Formats: sequence, structure tokens, C-alpha cells
Amino acid sequence: MTIVNLILSAIIVFAGIVVGLLIRKNNAYRRKAREATSDLYKIKTDSSPIYKVFNLNKSVFGALHKTLRKSPVLAAAEQFKKKFELGRFVIFCSDRNTLLPLMGVGFKLRIIEGLKIDFIKKLLAERESSGQTGEGLPLGVGSYESIAQIAKLPNQLRQPFIYYYKFNNQIILFVGEDSKGELAHYCTITDFDKAIWPLLYDICRSNYSIKKHQEKARALQVDLNQAKSELMEMNRNIKHKAIDVHAFYDISNKMFTIYDGQRLIESFVESIRGILNPARTIVMTRQAENGANFKVAASAGKVPRGIRAMELSAESGVIKLLASQKRAMMLPVLSSGMPENDPFVEKALAHGFSSMEKLMVGGDMCGIVLVSNKRGEKPYDDSEMEIFSTLANMASLALDNIHQYSLIEKMSYTDYVTELYNYRYFYKRLKEEIYRAKRFDRMLALVIFDIDNFKAFNDTYGHQAGDEVLRNLSRLVTKSVRAIDIVSRYGGEEFCIIMPDTGFANCLIFIERLRKKIEEHKFTSKFVDEGYKITVSIGGAIYAIDAQAPDRLIYSADMALLKAKGDGRNRSIMFNSLMLEDEELLKSSQQQLTDMGIYEDL
Repeated sequence: MTIVNLILSAIIVFAGIVVGLLIRKNNAYRRKAREATSDLYKIKTDSSPIYKVFNLNKSVFGALHKTLRKSPVLAAAEQFKKKFELGRFVIFCSDRNTLLPLMGVGFKLRIIEGLKIDFIKKLLAERESSGQTGEGLPLGVGSYESIAQIAKLPNQLRQPFIYYYKFNNQIILFVGEDSKGELAHYCTITDFDKAIWPLLYDICRSNYSIKKHQEKARALQVDLNQAKSELMEMNRNIKHKAIDVHAFYDISNKMFTIYDGQRLIESFVESIRGILNPARTIVMTRQAENGANFKVAASAGKVPRGIRAMELSAESGVIKLLASQKRAMMLPVLSSGMPENDPFVEKALAHGFSSMEKLMVGGDMCGIVLVSNKRGEKPYDDSEMEIFSTLANMASLALDNIHQYSLIEKMSYTDYVTELYNYRYFYKRLKEEIYRAKRFDRMLALVIFDIDNFKAFNDTYGHQAGDEVLRNLSRLVTKSVRAIDIVSRYGGEEFCIIMPDTGFANCLIFIERLRKKIEEHKFTSKFVDEGYKITVSIGGAIYAIDAQAPDRLIYSADMALLKAKGDGRNRSIMFNSLMLEDEELLKSSQQQLTDMGIYEDL
């Protein structure tokens, strides 16, 4: 029995050892199974954002398929809200330097204001200073108050979530209610950000572009309907090719009240379009004197780009032949009257132009008018060609009026002897330049100078020689100033220069350089065989240091001039307040300005 018990005990111990080993191995397999299950769960978790985006995309297209009248952005917003169990929200997308509200649920997007990107960058800077960086970044609940104030959003949201994401230089900003925190959870996953936000951005921007194009299309449709209405009204008013006399009266009134050449040409083109109804019209003019080419100044209708860039020499046979005619000419007739084919005429005929007329100013041709046949390619009859010539004559008279007006205006502002601006123009420009300097907070210099001992020169060589001195000095001074400076004859042998954007130091350098240049220059004259030299005394004053009103600035510059003359002439002096303490100088200046009617206004 003892041996049997020992054997049984050994068997039991061995069996226990075997069972223990089996249990340990089984636990190892179970542990590996749990680890594999955990790995599978992790894989599923990592891939779920992609499935989430895929399901959202699928739901959007499904919603669009069911309700074709629903916009993509609205369908996407509803599905986005549903998939992530969101409350009210709005999504802003970047457009240049602004974030525009382009998608939302629970808000009226038309009353929400855009956000400046610089403002968002300031909020981001605060977050980055706390160590948070990356393409996607939650801005925190504290940022909502600032955003809501600018964008005009409600003051309170339930569980607000604000998320900023940037990709390919584009920005998208989510602002809304995420009560369950599901969207906030997914935004921590990089793959989710890369998939969802570019998708939403593309949907928003596409819908925004479509809306813009639709608005432009509606505006064009309105313009088209208005144009059709105006055309129908015009056709009702013009029956059987009879032109209402009142139309000519209105056109003439309109033309003769325009004093700008370009505006007149454009008005003339519209008049031709309204009465003759050509498919296309161009007017070619020349702005310079004889020898300049004619260039297209205005057009109407579908004029090809090659025609708009076309030029015609003033010496061409077309111009000479057209100048010899008393009325408008048909281009085929004009071409047949020329010894050889003219490239200009051939090109005009190839683009559908059929008739040509001239515009005259002061006996010289200043422009030509080309018209095509009427819409529908209907040719003009004799009465319509007569109307064409009449309209061209009216435009010529109006252009001549503008030319005469400009000459009279120039004469009223120009000194006859020196061809410089006269005192009237000088005073007008001085007031304008002081106003401009005041508005833009800039300096302005006024320089006044006169010829030393000019009376003695007149007495010695005569007044004609004195006038020649004034003309020669005017030319020299004009060449010595900048393009923006205004040189005028103040009166007698006195001249003045208005110098915008010039301070004390630059003015002082200029007047001394000008004085030396005049002193060293030897003038030639038909009245003085050996030529002559002159000197000038110059005074300068600065706005707004020395004076702030036109008359006071003149007074200050004149005081400096008198000081230069009193110190021995041939000097350049800037004004300073100590001159007001010189009683003799003050009295002399007051008397001079009183004689000119200025001092009593100071």
C-alpha cells in the first residue's frame, strides 16, 4: 500500500505540474489575443476618420440626388451637423485678406460680417505663445467673445468650439456648438483634418463662385432687358426712316454744352449709334499738331482689337481725298478713286465698315469717322448719308468751340510778353497748392525775385530791349525748375515760383543756385551787340512755417526780397521773423503791397 500511495502521489504531482504548465500557456495565448484585439481596435479607431469623411461625402451626394433644387453647401451643412451631432455653427473661408461666412446652420449668413485674417492671426499668436502650434488649432472658448463681436454672432453658444485650419495658403474657421465634443475629438486626428476641412472649403468656395457668376448673369440680363427696351422704344420713335427734328435739337444742345474733347467724341459716337443704328462705329483723332497720325479715340459696337490699334498717317492719300470731298463717302467709292489699293481702306472694308466722314477744326482735319452698315447689314440711303454728314458737321462745330475756348482760357492765364502764367493764374494756383499742402501735411515754398536795376537798363537800351530781357530770363528760369513748379510773371520785372513739396533747406539751395546761374549767364540780344548780363534779388518763404494764408505767404516772400535788395542786391534771402522788427523794411513792404491791393487783406 505504501508503494501504491507513493506512486499515486507522484502521479498527482506530475499531473499538477502538467496542468500548471497548460494553464500558464493558455494565459499567454489569452494575453496575446487581448493584445491583438487591442491592436485591431486601434487600427479601426485610426481609420474611422476616413470612414467618417467618406460617409459625410456620400450623404451629401445622396441628399443632392434626392432634392436636386438644394444647393451643395446647404446639403453639406445639414449632413455635417447630423454626422457630428452639432448645434448652430458657421464656417468661414479665406478670400484674399478676409474670412467670409460661407456655410452655416442656425444662423442667417447674410447678416454675419466677415473676419479680417490679421485679427485671427492675433488670436493665433496668443495661442502659439502658450505652446500650441500646427496646421489645425482650437482657439479656445475665450476667443469666441471677440469673434462674436466682430462677426455679429450671438453672445452665447452652448459648448462653443472654435477651430482654425490652414492648408495650401487657404484658411477655414469653424465656430459653433459642439455639445457632445465629437467634432473636437476628431479634430485631434491629423488624417481627419486633412480630409474634412479641404472638402468643406472646396464646397463653400465652389458655391460662392457659382453665386457670384449668377449675380453677374442676373445683372447682365437686366442690362440686356434694358437695352432691348431702349431699342424697342427707339424703333417705335423712328418710323419710316424719318428723323425727329427734336432729336437733332437735343443732340446739338448736348454737344455744345460739352467742353472736353474726349467726352464730346464719345457723345458724338452715341448720337450716331442712336440715329443711324450702325453695327459698329469708330472715331479716329489726332491730338498733336500737323504730322501726327490718326488713332482710334472712341468706338461703339463689336470693333475688333486690330481695328482699335489701327493708325492712319495724316499724309496718306485717304486723308487727302477725303479732305477734298464735301460730304460723307462710301468706302468702295473712296477706294476706286485712289491710284492703288490702300491698306487702311482694305482693312476697313474687310471688317465691315462702309462709310467715312471727316471732322474739321479751324479749317484743318482733326478726325475721321467710320461706320459700318446698319444692323442686319442694310446699306444707307442718300437721306441717311446726309444725316451722317450733318452729325459730323455738328461735331466739328462743337470741337471748334472747344478749341476756341481753350485758346481763350490760355490767353486769360498767360502773360503776353514772357508767355509765362500771369498774376491771376499764379494766385489761383497758389491757393490750390496751399490747400493741397495743408491737406497732405506737406511743405510749400514761394520764391519772388526781380531784376536788379531794370529801369536803368530800359532807359539805356529801350523798352524793346527790356522786353527781350524779360523773355530771355523767362526761358532760362523755366529750364531751371522742376516739372511740378509753377513759374509766373508777378508784374513788371518781378517773377515768382510756386514750389510744391519744398522745405526751407531745399528752397535756400535752389534760390542761391538760380541767382548764380542768372548772374553767370550771358544773354544775346539784337539790341545789344556785345550781349549783356543781369543779376536778380531773390526772396523765399515757406508754408506753413512763415505763413498759412496765400496773401501772408506772398507778404513774407516779398519781405525777404526787399531785404535782399536792401542788403545790396544780387542776393538770395529766406524770410525770418526778425524782418518784421525792421521798421524801414516793414514800411517799404506795406507800401508796395498796398499799391497792389494785397496788404489791406492781411
